[in-house]
Amino acid sequence: MIQRFMKSNRSSSLVVEQPGELLYMCMVEGKQSEMPRTMHRHNNCTEIVFISEGQGAHIIGGNKYTTQDGDVLIYNSGTLHDESAQPSIGVVAYCCGFQGLKLRGLPANHLISAQDQPVLSSGEHYDSIKSLMQLLYDQVEVSRSADICHHLLQALIQLVNRMTVRPDAQLNILDYDLGQEVRRFIDERYADELDLQALAKRFKVSRYHLAHCFKASVGCSPIHYMIRRRMGEAQTLLINTGLSITEVAEQVGYHYPSYFNTAFKKVVGVTPGSYRNHYLK
Repeated sequence: MIQRFMKSNRSSSLVVEQPGELLYMCMVEGKQSEMPRTMHRHNNCTEIVFISEGQGAHIIGGNKYTTQDGDVLIYNSGTLHDESAQPSIGVVAYCCGFQGLKLRGLPANHLISAQDQPVLSSGEHYDSIKSLMQLLYDQVEVSRSADICHHLLQALIQLVNRMTVRPDAQLNILDYDLGQEVRRFIDERYADELDLQALAKRFKVSRYHLAHCFKASVGCSPIHYMIRRRMGEAQTLLINTGLSITEVAEQVGYHYPSYFNTAFKKVVGVTPGSYRNHYLK
């Protein structure tokens, strides 16, 4: 028998001023992973995603990441993110959503700072993260399990925080990043009639220069990004509102539903109606 004792002088850099409260757990696998969840954000909650199998491509806060099994992804409240599985591989992933978290030195519903990396490799913690996610997933539908879920969530938050990679403190003068400036503009004006010429005129550069800077910074073309941004908002509206498909199309910048349907199916893989039925059945 090997007996281990807790050290009485243990300390943690994580100071929880208010613990998070679990909102939902979900697990994505098989056919579900074939439908991308395009550009969207959650304004009142934080998400931790754990990829247990497969490979994906994610855009988080305007930066593109190639993700794989064992990766932990952190979405602070208000962070735009885009999620896709590699078509020939797919993913199996857990998603944990919670609200109310307040850590010392960070805004509410933020698990990491703007300087921290949002994609972490679980490494030696793979089994622990997977077990916590599976336990949470199993417990959410069990009656009288709220206390268990609460404590499992706090353990998950502590463990993920321990894995967080923080850059060394140093004087860093940021250069002007045209690609990120254009991205922020699209994020707020995605429903407007924007094309490459209009964006180039707005930022007083050539179309070639703007497209080059954007792809180098974000990982895709400005128009591709705008379409995924529109589709992400459309997915949210289809899931969370009773708006008709025509009304959803208008909300995200399409005056003709047929154009919207075509664009949605090209990005997501199914029609808007089928997507809504899939999530609301």
